[in-house]
Amino acid sequence: MDDVDEGLQPAMNDPSNHLDVPDQTVKTLLEIVRRHGTPSYAFDVRRMRLQVEKLRTHLPADVEILYSLKANVSLGICDVMRDCGIGAEVASAGELTTAVEAGFTPKRVFVTGPFKSAETISQVRSMPETVLSVDSPSELMALAGQGLSNAAVLRLRPDFGSCAVVQAGSESRFGFTADDLDHCRNEILSSGIDIIGFHIFAGSQVLNTESLNDHLRRALELSLRAADLLGIAPSLLNLGGGFGIPYGPDDEELDLAAVGEELARLVQLVAPARIIVELGRYLVAQAGWYLTSVLGHQTYQGRRAVVVDGGTHQRGDICGLNLPTNAHPPVALNAPPSSSTTPTDVLGCLSLPADTLAHASLLPELSAGDVLAFANAGAYGAWSSPAMFHGSPLPAETAFDGTTIQLMRERKPAQSILDGQKHVVTHS
Repeated sequence: MDDVDEGLQPAMNDPSNHLDVPDQTVKTLLEIVRRHGTPSYAFDVRRMRLQVEKLRTHLPADVEILYSLKANVSLGICDVMRDCGIGAEVASAGELTTAVEAGFTPKRVFVTGPFKSAETISQVRSMPETVLSVDSPSELMALAGQGLSNAAVLRLRPDFGSCAVVQAGSESRFGFTADDLDHCRNEILSSGIDIIGFHIFAGSQVLNTESLNDHLRRALELSLRAADLLGIAPSLLNLGGGFGIPYGPDDEELDLAAVGEELARLVQLVAPARIIVELGRYLVAQAGWYLTSVLGHQTYQGRRAVVVDGGTHQRGDICGLNLPTNAHPPVALNAPPSSSTTPTDVLGCLSLPADTLAHASLLPELSAGDVLAFANAGAYGAWSSPAMFHGSPLPAETAFDGTTIQLMRERKPAQSILDGQKHVVTHS
């Protein structure tokens, strides 16, 4: 690694930041900024591996873990997940293409989504070991005429409430309802598609351990009732996931040991059927940092504020989670050490009133050029954002493993927004 630029010396860990960030991580993040600028995303490979290890320590070995690419479809992230030996859950042709490029084997790929595009169908046709999740009677009939040899599971709409922050319970739009199964039983069984099980997902970002276990338990019970109704013996049950992570100081870690105990009981109950869980946020959120630089000062609602070169157009994870208020304050990586902090808003660079990355965060005095690092930014960031708003170029993405830094995606210049566009010839 190159020496850190003298103009970007790491700050001492400050209690006002609420996060105890290792000095080496601070130095590495500043080195990433020196090489690749801001705004940027940086991903800690060791933290991703740690999350997988925690799951393997506490969950039964018979439970198969899939990485949900919707959380972060960066090719480099998928490379890490493949190297960790887990499978992939994809919901689009682009995610499927990325999973294949990353080297996930077809039998470890699970294809979901409310409807499969023609491009997706073309891809899975050459991947007969890949399992499809079918979302509705309409989709089942459409797939039945495609001549696919892939086995499938039916996604079931939960008949129970969800306690998730992002809910997909009984009021959601996804999956077969109980009435669908009852009214379409003959069509399902005569479709020619090999139905091998069921798929239920009740929601995302669940932090209460007992509530998560209740989701898993009820998903299995719903699957067994559907199996009885259709008269099939399921060999694969995807019980969803939704494992939450603590974004702020008031959040607690999931009790993975208790989740593992519940899953062990469910495994015994349905053996020899396979149980799958699909996880995205849990695997990558805590590995990610969103790096921005202070451009100048402002005031907002009577508070001190700074304007940074990033914004909510690159932070889709903020939506629905109220992270500007609830998350840990950003870490001031190179601000001078200070014992005093002031409630400070961090405002993005967009001409959008709601473009606020942090509300009243306790931060030291900041100057133009200081770097703010937002933790827990690895999931649903740039990939789920309105990234082209204002004609904004995409940020750089890097991965770091200790002091080793790898560029995953180059920063795009402003000119890149014109790539692929054509003039309209007008005649006056």
